[in-house]
Amino acid sequence: MSSIIRGLYSLLHAALSSPLTRWIVPRRFQRADVVISPGRGATEQGVFYEPSDAIVSRSQILGEPRITPEPEQFPAVTWTRWQDALVTNNRYFPFLLHDNTLMLPPRRVEGPWRLTYRRNRIVWSDGTHVIVDTKRGPEMKVDKAIFLGGRDFTNWYHWLVDVLPQVHLANRLPDHLRDWPVLMPEQIYRFPTMAESLELFLHGRDVIRVPEWSAVAAKELVWIDPLEVSNLPQRKTHPTMDPRIHMLHREGMESYRDVFLQAYAPEPVTPHRKIMLARDTARRSYNQDEVMAVAKEFGFEPCYPEKLSLEEQIRVFRESTHIIGPSGAGFAGLLFCQPGTQALCWQDTRIRSMTILPDLATLNGADYLHVFYQSDESGGLFKSNYHLEPDWFRESLETFLG
Repeated sequence: MSSIIRGLYSLLHAALSSPLTRWIVPRRFQRADVVISPGRGATEQGVFYEPSDAIVSRSQILGEPRITPEPEQFPAVTWTRWQDALVTNNRYFPFLLHDNTLMLPPRRVEGPWRLTYRRNRIVWSDGTHVIVDTKRGPEMKVDKAIFLGGRDFTNWYHWLVDVLPQVHLANRLPDHLRDWPVLMPEQIYRFPTMAESLELFLHGRDVIRVPEWSAVAAKELVWIDPLEVSNLPQRKTHPTMDPRIHMLHREGMESYRDVFLQAYAPEPVTPHRKIMLARDTARRSYNQDEVMAVAKEFGFEPCYPEKLSLEEQIRVFRESTHIIGPSGAGFAGLLFCQPGTQALCWQDTRIRSMTILPDLATLNGADYLHVFYQSDESGGLFKSNYHLEPDWFRESLETFLG
């Protein structure tokens, strides 16, 4: 049945190229070609940063020889101004719809991409062309606003690295755009630390709260490129975990990070703590208490980042010489760590090339290593339960600290 539906949408895409069809097919369906920022049709545009060397990492595995990544270039970080544009607050990936083009942020590798997610209004795609159901789900209208591209906003990593840096860049827009209100995902206000971090960058700017899954039709809209480039959505022809999945813009991320440090850690501190990142294990359960008991043998103390204020999180990562824990957003605090910090992350063996978190370590001259476990694969790639053998974990820590 799904192949039949895809076939019908494919025919609809072809038919929508005819002006006559536009009078027959409901106006809610919009045909568009996929373009990459900065796409055609902008009324004004500028550049924050010219192309430069990127922060790139490779998955370094505990006890194995080091892998040196090839140097790569981060594309220009730009802003563009649009008239009559549609954007969405969705968990998948940001896009801007303008006339017959759908614009994505800079991609890690060339397309075609896997773009079809009906809840974010893309009902069909062949990777380079799409059909957008513009009336699917709630919508709102604004006169002018700045759009924050990003995904999964309630994830601390995505908020800290994927979204909030664009508010930082908004403060460098030309004078006639700088005081525009910013479209803010409503769901971030459920998390005090996210709201607290936002205040550091607003500088009195107004906020327009956007409910999750809503579309925003703007008469005037500013799009800002991110300071990270990833391979999400994935390429149609590539495996899920491409080793070139991620990279960061060094100058932009350093400037952004320093805003936090000036506000919360202006004085130098000598690292002296060993911490284990702990969390509520309801989503991805493992024998955390057993693992924590082994970690305490080596002088590690438990740390629950979600229970800390922003200032406390920054202080913990600044003070740590060694950080261990399960793969997840808790490691986003590496944005604040000092050079020489050592991190060890255990991760599902099915995800062997993820470099999102290692890039944060590389940004600060820290060291990030992986060990891998076998999950029971019961809950999908990022939700499966697992068990770490205490003796294996003890040996891993001996190697890590040795």
